[in-house]
Amino acid sequence: MKRDMVLVRKLLDFVEAKGARLFKGVIQIEGYEREQITLHLYLLADAGFIELGQDTLADKGPLVLTWKGCDYLEELKRQDKA
Repeated sequence: MKRDMVLVRKLLDFVEAKGARLFKGVIQIEGYEREQITLHLYLLADAGFIELGQDTLADKGPLVLTWKGCDYLEELKRQDKA
């Protein structure tokens, strides 16, 4: 499966909007299957953009943007305005 940069952006926006370290619930992004979302969350964590807890993908646990993730999302937003 290839990286989907639209999904990456949607997930970063989702994590930012939650604004909390503890996530409870299912992460649903319209037009994407759960396995696509799960893979991209792992990729974002591996790249250092988010932190995941062991149970986050089991619908509970920490989910937060890192400093690097905040910077990357800000850059994406700046590009949108340009």
